Amino acid sequence: MDQRDDRPQLHDLLREVQALQGAQRTTWLEALAQRDAAAAQRVVAALADASTQLGPGGLASPDLRSALDRAEPALAGLRLGAWVLQHKIGQGGMGEVWQARRADGLYQAEAAIKLLRSDLALVPLALRFARERAVLGRLNHPAIARLLDAGVAEQRAYLVLELVHGQPLAEHVRQHCPTVGQRVALLLRIAEAVDYAHAQLIVHRDLKPNNVMVTADGQAKLLDFGLAALLDDDQADTEGELTRQTGRGLTLGYAAPEQITGAATGTTADVFALGVMLFELLSGTLPFGQRHDNRQAAEHAVLHDEPHRLNELAQARPDNAGPGRPADGWRARGDLEAIAAKALRKRPDQRYANVQALIDDLQRWQHHRPVSARRDDWRHRSSLFLRRHAVLAGASALLTLTLAAGLAATTWQWRRAEAANRSSDAVTRYLTGLLASANPELHGGQVPSVLQLLDESRLELDGKFADDPATRQRLLEVLSRTYMVLNRFDHALPLGEQWLALARQRHDEDDPAVLLARLSLGQVHQIMGNHDAAIALLEPIGPALAKRFGADSEAVRQQQFVLAADYMHSNRPDDAQRALERVRVLTEQLHPGDEFEQADYLNNLGVLRRRQGRLAEALAVVRQTRPMWTSPNPKLALQVLVLRRAEITLQIDNGEFDGLAAEAAHLQGHPADELRLRQALVDTALRDGVAPATLLLHRAELLRAQVRSGQVSPAALPGLAQPLLAEAAALGGGARRGHSLLALVDAALAADHATLAADALAQLR
Repeated sequence: MDQRDDRPQLHDLLREVQALQGAQRTTWLEALAQRDAAAAQRVVAALADASTQLGPGGLASPDLRSALDRAEPALAGLRLGAWVLQHKIGQGGMGEVWQARRADGLYQAEAAIKLLRSDLALVPLALRFARERAVLGRLNHPAIARLLDAGVAEQRAYLVLELVHGQPLAEHVRQHCPTVGQRVALLLRIAEAVDYAHAQLIVHRDLKPNNVMVTADGQAKLLDFGLAALLDDDQADTEGELTRQTGRGLTLGYAAPEQITGAATGTTADVFALGVMLFELLSGTLPFGQRHDNRQAAEHAVLHDEPHRLNELAQARPDNAGPGRPADGWRARGDLEAIAAKALRKRPDQRYANVQALIDDLQRWQHHRPVSARRDDWRHRSSLFLRRHAVLAGASALLTLTLAAGLAATTWQWRRAEAANRSSDAVTRYLTGLLASANPELHGGQVPSVLQLLDESRLELDGKFADDPATRQRLLEVLSRTYMVLNRFDHALPLGEQWLALARQRHDEDDPAVLLARLSLGQVHQIMGNHDAAIALLEPIGPALAKRFGADSEAVRQQQFVLAADYMHSNRPDDAQRALERVRVLTEQLHPGDEFEQADYLNNLGVLRRRQGRLAEALAVVRQTRPMWTSPNPKLALQVLVLRRAEITLQIDNGEFDGLAAEAAHLQGHPADELRLRQALVDTALRDGVAPATLLLHRAELLRAQVRSGQVSPAALPGLAQPLLAEAAALGGGARRGHSLLALVDAALAADHATLAADALAQLR
């Protein structure tokens, strides 16, 4: 159409379209757009400028919108500024999203270009697009897709955005089956991005899984601020017009009650949407109604119903359109369910006051601290108190009994020999006071961890019981052994040394108090790899132990067990052999039928045979434990994992590759229990800042468990394993590095990745 003839022709077209109604108008506009898209755009713009309604829906009528979309000419190859459109990758209420490449020759790049709908490009709806450009220009956060450019070309306003390669959140979670902890971590990253936007006075208002992409390395990116409102702008009149033109644009299922009713909307609407996403990630389904409810039913559920209960959903049919349920979904009950419920309150003033408060509660859950959503549940807070830093359930139970009951029983198995040396009433009173000091009011409103209380006790120990050496000696013993249970050998060692020094001041060298202090300190040295120091402490006390406790006592068995490990690491295989033989005899006498003690002995014997180069014998020794692998004894769970791993190691050493993949798959045993254990170890290692080799070991063993349980697919394994292989190569050597590589070999074998297994095995060799 010639611009010089535009006015008279536009007048004729307007007269013609005004004579039409409803579907006739839509059909007429579609036909015009087929003949002359520019003319159709000018007709629509003129109608809008005159506030002319095109049927009940106005310019936002779905029929009209669909007609114009179908009539729009192909845009592939269209150049917008420095960018050329390649193919359409999405469509929303305001327009289309295209993948594009930079074509000005300055540099090579890809981007996502968002085009404003053609029927809106020249009307007041362009204001919303301009505002979106202003919004994105103010946001610079690693979890928010960046604005690269913006402009107007070919009568179309456009935004150039960072192109995020990945999967929508629900699809990523459904495919990779992450744990509850990993799902919470994903939501935390999204929440942190939303909180950042709120700090810029911007509320998103359309948070949902489809607006979150997860990259190949597992990083979440928040997209689409198309509905974002600027909290510091007076946009009431403009927003009313924009809403009239496009509708509310909310996504049912994720929209807050106030959005549905049209009430004032603030940051707590985003809190609500994050609560929906959290609930969906934990349960696999939406918290209100059903995913495919009609609009009326969906709105009613959000406005009037309470969220579903997780324990009820666990038995329901899975929602195939959702993210799927986590294998460890039991972890979501309680604290996480309470957090989601608080975010999903109907009234905005009853939700978390802001996104940061939601983040704080999720982080408290990550660190096993009481959450504010259950602030009034004192019994719940108390139950968390002693669990917070426990690595294993058994260690937690032991720690609870040890501290709460005054640590009357020791962690060693010579309890009878120590019965006469129990703590005094003063120690019991002191430990009771230590527990009482856990009052949050004494710690800035936070319930302290066990380690915090122990550290406070350790630091003030010099001033305690100076005039009561017996009580002080017992307290040093209690603290040293408790730190051992918590795997904090850096503290257990100096406390054990003080314990031994004080015992020597008060008793002869062959007194049970001195002997037991040496035995405990020797174990700490052995675990820390100080084998010469351990041998120096333990070797000389053999006769005294036999005299005081009996030649066939538990104390002698423990001494021989620790010495056997020290001898193996000190290249004294003959001495290790003699010590282990003594352990065998005493184990049969003292623990007849005890599968745990028998398995422990056989595992150590297998290690010795491997160090001696007697690989076939080592494999035979480990295989003697196979009948125990199906035992219901909970004490054996971790030991069985160690033995199964040892068997695979020895199969590889012996060149027995037939059936190795099947055996590796059989290692999964009880996958849910193993996953919980491995995740707890990684969480604890990250929290406590352990050595890189130790953290690598826990991460590798967690990855192996995830592969075996199906949480990590064979296709995803190489991308997750390669960084661990690189870390192992950087470490250079060490036992934990070797065990890490072995775990990666196991994972590769379980996933039938021969090349990956060979790479890990090459480093292991």
